Amino acid sequence: MARRPPRSAPVPIRATSMWRVDQVFLARRGVRVEVTCSLVNDHGGLRNLSITAPTDDPAQAVRHAARFIAGKGNVSSARQARVRWTREQATTEQDALIRDRALEDDFLDEFEETLAAVRDQQR
Repeated sequence: MARRPPRSAPVPIRATSMWRVDQVFLARRGVRVEVTCSLVNDHGGLRNLSITAPTDDPAQAVRHAARFIAGKGNVSSARQARVRWTREQATTEQDALIRDRALEDDFLDEFEETLAAVRDQQR
């Protein structure tokens, strides 16, 4: 029987990798909003972080998620992050493609403020 070549081990998510927020997905979960942030790094890695905000207001939910993500310490940027509702929340396929630019601005503003505060504390 022929031996198989050994498989290379998957590259673990390194704590030293710097991540950036690529997309933010919103979904209603009862009276709360669940926010899932899709993060990517320079090595092609993908990671999702989810948080359920203690509110039903989408603007407050994205601000809450931005504080959580920026506070992780190894997420460096959220520029050009797209905010969308998940497919379950969309009534048509076209709705799934629509970006919420007002929520994108809220997310980016809160992310940048929190990231600046984290960096000030590290100095």
